[in-house]
Amino acid sequence: MNNVPARGATAATRFLDTLRSKATQRQRRAFLDEYIAWIALSQQCGTSKVATTDLLKEENALAWLAAAQRGATRRRPGLHGPTAPAAVNSMAARTSSVNAFSRWCGRPLELQPPAPEFADRLTPREAQRTLRVLAGHHPAGMLQATWERSVAVIALAIASGQGLSALHPLRLQDLDLERSPLPRICVDGQWYPIIDAVSRRALARWKATHQALTAGELKVLKGGNVDELWVTTAPGRPRGGKPAPPAGLPAAIRTLEAAHRKLTGLALGAPLLLEQFCTVEDDEEHQAAAE
Repeated sequence: MNNVPARGATAATRFLDTLRSKATQRQRRAFLDEYIAWIALSQQCGTSKVATTDLLKEENALAWLAAAQRGATRRRPGLHGPTAPAAVNSMAARTSSVNAFSRWCGRPLELQPPAPEFADRLTPREAQRTLRVLAGHHPAGMLQATWERSVAVIALAIASGQGLSALHPLRLQDLDLERSPLPRICVDGQWYPIIDAVSRRALARWKATHQALTAGELKVLKGGNVDELWVTTAPGRPRGGKPAPPAGLPAAIRTLEAAHRKLTGLALGAPLLLEQFCTVEDDEEHQAAAE
C-alpha cells in the first residue's frame, strides 16, 4: 500500500482510472461511492474523511454488504419498493467491486460473492418479434415520446448486445442512420450494424422526436444543441424553489429503466429486463456488416 492514497475517495478514483471498460468503471464507481458513503454515515463524518484503510477492513466490507442486501443503502425504489432487499446480481457486483479495489491496493479481501442470476435471454427471433410488437402499438397510459424513446433503447440493445450501462452515455454522433448499405451505432468504441427495418424506423422516429424536444427555447437555454441521445420527454418537478426543468434535457439512467419497465409491463403483461433483448453474437458476418 506504499503508493496507495490514504484518502479513500482518492484511492477509489485512482483504481477506477485503471479500468478499460467504461461500463465496468461506471458500475464499480457507483458501488465504491456507496461503500464510502456508508462508512462516512456510520462514522458520522464527511466522505472526504474516510480513509483507505477503512475500506480495506473486512468487518466494514461485510457490514456494508449486509446493509446493502437488506436494502438499507437503496437510493431509489426498485420493482418491489424502496426497502426491498437488493438483487442477487447487484450484491455480486458490489462484492466483486470491493474485491477488485482491495487487490489493487495490495490488501485483497477475497470476499465470496453470491452466484449471479441471469434472466432468460430471448432468442434473436423472439427479440425481433417482441420489438415489432412494442414498436407497432403505443400503449395507453404512456406518453408518445416516452414510448418512442423506450422502443429505440430496445432496438439498440438488440443491435449491439449491450445493456443500459453501455447505451446510456450514447450521443447523437454515435448513431449513423445515413450510412449505406446499413445504418450503425457506436457503443463503447465499437460499431454495430442496425440490420432490421423495424429498428431503423424506430430510431429514425426517436431522432425526429429528439430534435423536436430539444429545439427552440431549450436550445437557447443550453447554449447549443443537446448531444445526448436520450433526453427527457416531459418537464420535471420544481424543486428548491426553482422552476420545473423542461423536457429535452439529458435523461438519467433510472429514467430509462423506469420507462422500459413500464412499456414492457403494459404491452406484454409483465416487465422484461433490457438484458433479455441482448442476443447479438460477435461473429465475422456481424462484424463485417459494421465496417
